[in-house]
Amino acid sequence: MKYLLMIPGPVESPGQIIEAFNGQTVAHYGAEFRDLYLDTVDQLSAIMGTEGQSYLIPGSGSTALEAIGANFCHGKKCLVINNGHFGDRIYDIAKSYAAHLDQIIFPKGSPCDLEAIEQRLQANSYDVVWMVHVDTSIGILNPIREVAALAKKYKAWMFVDAIASGGIEEIKMDQWGIDAVANATQKGLACPAGFGLLTAGKKILSKLDSEFSPTTWCLNLKVWVEYYHMWNDWHPFPVSLPTNLVKALKVSLDMINQQGIENRLAFYRQVSEKLIKAIEVLGLGLFVPRNSTAHGLTAVSTGGKFDASQFKNFLVKNYNIMIGGSLDEDMKTTVFRIGHMSTEQCLTRNLAAVISGLGAYMRAQGLEVNLDDAIAQLQ
Repeated sequence: MKYLLMIPGPVESPGQIIEAFNGQTVAHYGAEFRDLYLDTVDQLSAIMGTEGQSYLIPGSGSTALEAIGANFCHGKKCLVINNGHFGDRIYDIAKSYAAHLDQIIFPKGSPCDLEAIEQRLQANSYDVVWMVHVDTSIGILNPIREVAALAKKYKAWMFVDAIASGGIEEIKMDQWGIDAVANATQKGLACPAGFGLLTAGKKILSKLDSEFSPTTWCLNLKVWVEYYHMWNDWHPFPVSLPTNLVKALKVSLDMINQQGIENRLAFYRQVSEKLIKAIEVLGLGLFVPRNSTAHGLTAVSTGGKFDASQFKNFLVKNYNIMIGGSLDEDMKTTVFRIGHMSTEQCLTRNLAAVISGLGAYMRAQGLEVNLDDAIAQLQ
């Protein structure tokens, strides 16, 4: 059965990306693939807003998070900013590496309190601050620019989980003082899953030998940097790469650059606003404050009007549409998540299909809804 994936990753991919991914497998070495790889990582770094370096590490987004922990947190004093499920993930990863680990926990769905963060940084001397940009479990957009400024003020490295924000939300690593970012292929970059994407700034890369002591090999950036220089003419990475995924990622980044990053960010903001208006017309609201909602997914609160998990099953059974449920047991019946991370997911017909299914389900529960008005918001 083929389903329409309106989940927060993996996403529906544009045809050009799937065509590149499905093409003939090529060797992971040689001048031609070397040029493809180097162009791809350079484009990725530019989109992340840095003159540093990006690394395509086989695995998931969590692989890139693990690489941040392994390279930059070993033996360090770390502070994790946590207001969602993937803040918990960062904390769990950091536990394996940090010499001392603290976290500031905000209620799930609540924006970060910058004053509280500054007070903690002022009272302690941390080497590292680490947080999630967009936590998909609750659909919240966190203020990484402001937190990075605080980290810089108190002389800490700043790391960001941008797995659900890369290619969707504004990220300016060098300008904002962000030292490393973890990303993945299957969300805002609209490719199949398979790479953890790690982008590091020039400053932190220059300190690899003097300030950091990773205890791994495959995720050790010192190894990746060594191969980048030692084998640059034919194989500038230490492991075999999934070459078709590199080809797909190159197409994705080309498409982003053709659209223009500012145009792309504006596009996602517009889609998000339209979808929120449609949801509000149906009498529902967001799980997070409107000014903190992410632009690549929307976490909807049912307000107790119906069971979100049953609605999710209804969409699969009757419409062949998959949406996301809550990742937290205590919210499974009250929160569902609609993904609009790829341009395919953002197509009006796909968003309208979800809203149509939502309206039909609400009517089946005896609720009065103005479905035509809701769908009109998407135009």
